[in-house]
Amino acid sequence: MFADQFMLDIKHIREQFPITQKTFNVYGNDTPKNLIYFDHGASTHPPQPVLNKYIDFLKNYYANVHRGKHFLSLISSELFDNVYNTIFDFIKGDKELNSIILTSNTTTALDIAASVMRDYEGVTLVSLMEHHSNDLPHRCRSEVIHYGLNPDGSIDMDDLLLKLQSNKVKLVAVTGASNVTGFMPDIHMIAGMAHAHGAKILVDGAQLLAHRKIDVKPNSDDDHIDFIAAAGHKAYAPFGSAFLFGPKDIFDEAEPYIPGGGTVVYVTEDDVYYSDSPDRHQGGTPNIGGAIALAESLKFLSNVGMENIREHEVELTAYALKRLKEVQDLKVLGNIKAEQRLGVVSFNVGDLDNNLVSMVLNYESAIATRNGCFCAHPYLHELLELGDITELKAKLIRGEEVDMPGAVRLTIGIFNTAEEIDALIDALKIISLHQWKADYNQFYAAQICKEIAINLL
Repeated sequence: MFADQFMLDIKHIREQFPITQKTFNVYGNDTPKNLIYFDHGASTHPPQPVLNKYIDFLKNYYANVHRGKHFLSLISSELFDNVYNTIFDFIKGDKELNSIILTSNTTTALDIAASVMRDYEGVTLVSLMEHHSNDLPHRCRSEVIHYGLNPDGSIDMDDLLLKLQSNKVKLVAVTGASNVTGFMPDIHMIAGMAHAHGAKILVDGAQLLAHRKIDVKPNSDDDHIDFIAAAGHKAYAPFGSAFLFGPKDIFDEAEPYIPGGGTVVYVTEDDVYYSDSPDRHQGGTPNIGGAIALAESLKFLSNVGMENIREHEVELTAYALKRLKEVQDLKVLGNIKAEQRLGVVSFNVGDLDNNLVSMVLNYESAIATRNGCFCAHPYLHELLELGDITELKAKLIRGEEVDMPGAVRLTIGIFNTAEEIDALIDALKIISLHQWKADYNQFYAAQICKEIAINLL
């Protein structure tokens, strides 16, 4: 019943998010404009129930976990330990055969996965659409072979199969959903292919967690997901909380990721007896409040209903793709249908610099987008059809300033509306005609931001 109420009443959803009431003064307007937030792919805002849980912990139960016998520590420990169960339930993981490592962000979670797989024989296959965080850690710890893309921006499954067949592969790294095009690979099909060739699969679930139901499946299934990483700040929780799900036996056999406090059973002058996972890889004091807030955000999403969220966001994405066609000279990167993607759409407007487009949207319409290469340079290279980048690389090596290619990115979240997309289209139409109001340059933008920041002090 609760989920139906959310799906039927977007107004009720928006009321849960304080950020939807935020206004900013914009250039050329006498009255402030409501913020339109289309940057969910970078970070999402906590709803009031998550904020309440987080603040309640900070105010009333703030204490370090484990090995404390006073009330605050005991309560804090109980709240923290329950986080594991909440994550397991949300992704339908087997608690007996797997562990969840709590950490600070998806990058660290993916790095832990690369670390625990480091000493296994074989190469790591990495898709060309990956965020750098699911590429660079593997380059540091393994031989990496990239598998390619189709012209529409999707994964070339034939190329993946060929590379599985022609190499000794230990790990296949793939995103659950691209942070550039929103494309969602069939991770379970890829898992089955990996397992058939003796490899494990690692899924970067950063974009997926808050937008589509995740089921890692039982370990006995051929298409079971071995490792998946994600973070709270992309799932309506505060910054600083993330997790890595994976096989307990692999975690327990691996060298501790950061040895130190909390990772041991006992230490002598000559010997160290390390704990099993998850403690084995959770060195130091964890972000207790952040983890508790992450669990609360997953409960919030479950109550809303992941199917409801998915349906709402698919409809908005389809509407956005349709209306973006009305903007003169606008080109969407990748040719992915709404049903095959999350609400992530990257685009360029003619030859206009992506920095300029994003700035005008912000300063004249209070529309928040992201721009640049989105930490996915190889993917952008393919999507933008850059061809030979020898000169670009030469300039980078020489330390020269370069105009990096990129795009503007729209990412849809739970509280966005069709009316907000209409406002975006209206603003983009003005931009496409070069009819913005201000004189935009880096000094103008920096000065505006500085003035706003000073006023907030």
